[in-house]
Amino acid sequence: MKVSCEKEKLNNLIQTALRAVSARVTMPILSGVLLSAQNNTLSVCGTDLELTIKASSEARVEKEGSAVASGKLIGEIVKNLPEGDIQIESEEKTLTISSDPGVFSIKIMSPEDFPAVPDWEGEEAFTVSAREFQTAVSQTSRASSNDDKRPVLTGSLVEKNAKDGKIRIVATDSYRLAWKEFEATGNVAAWEDCIIPTKSLVEVARIASGHEADIQARIHERQAMFKVENSTVRSRLIEGQFPQYRQLVPKGEKIVVRGVKGDLVAAIKRALILGHNLRLSIGDGSLTIRAETPDIGESSETISVEVQGGEMEVGFNGFYLVDGISAVEGEEVEIGLDDPQKPGIIKAPDDQSYTYILMPMRLR
Repeated sequence: MKVSCEKEKLNNLIQTALRAVSARVTMPILSGVLLSAQNNTLSVCGTDLELTIKASSEARVEKEGSAVASGKLIGEIVKNLPEGDIQIESEEKTLTISSDPGVFSIKIMSPEDFPAVPDWEGEEAFTVSAREFQTAVSQTSRASSNDDKRPVLTGSLVEKNAKDGKIRIVATDSYRLAWKEFEATGNVAAWEDCIIPTKSLVEVARIASGHEADIQARIHERQAMFKVENSTVRSRLIEGQFPQYRQLVPKGEKIVVRGVKGDLVAAIKRALILGHNLRLSIGDGSLTIRAETPDIGESSETISVEVQGGEMEVGFNGFYLVDGISAVEGEEVEIGLDDPQKPGIIKAPDDQSYTYILMPMRLR
């Protein structure tokens, strides 16, 4: 293989592929990235077997071929080279990276040992704008769990509403639940509802950042595949039963609190200085937020809000509460409450596409 590529393009390819390379690998080959040059295109691929990312760009290919070498080493070398063209050439046992004025040679591994990289084949099930997808993932991923002992909760349910041509992403860690629904085009009915690792969706959103192009999605051989311009992401699916989340949605809202999002977020963050278990006292046109930590101190702050329905005292985890409020788009946020022992609903006053449900805490 012999190929040359402009430094910025090459660095973007490598850094994108490295997002799928784990720091802890079970096989040496997984510490490497696969470089493939053919048809005046250079592709760089990384994988941890759960997530595979392949990024491609135009390049000047003098000799087609492929090679696998340490992703960390290639990334550090290319990142620190000066601007300009970089030449990459593979021989029997080494990969040479050269740029005026330096030459670097590193050991290579056999491309035959690298896991198979599936190409994008067939039609997409749905297409969505990059911005819509990024917003949906940002709003829901915060409710996903990091506990590997409950793998289903480390994923997000991606389900279709074929009748309305919409896709819904749902995430929960059992303490809170978030979903976002967005319009999609294409053959939405062909999408198979599934649980995708939340970190895979976050990587797709990250790759799409700064792009105006659409994101294409499909299920192929029990794996989710996403395409963003010249990058393809493949993710394994999580087996198991996602919680019946619709049963968790409160049926009524006896009290509705509406306020300025920025004011609420700022007040909650100040309260968190003295404790994360917050007591919210809802009165006539006011919301008082209290925090107390024994042997440290306490705080109390009242802000003006619109209240419909009466008075109530309820406790929430402050970090989870500020997560839900800050995720709402727009300047105003609405908190619906039915009972101090039942979940609260957080959403925008005039937008039903995003909902964040938070379990309460017992007040002492």
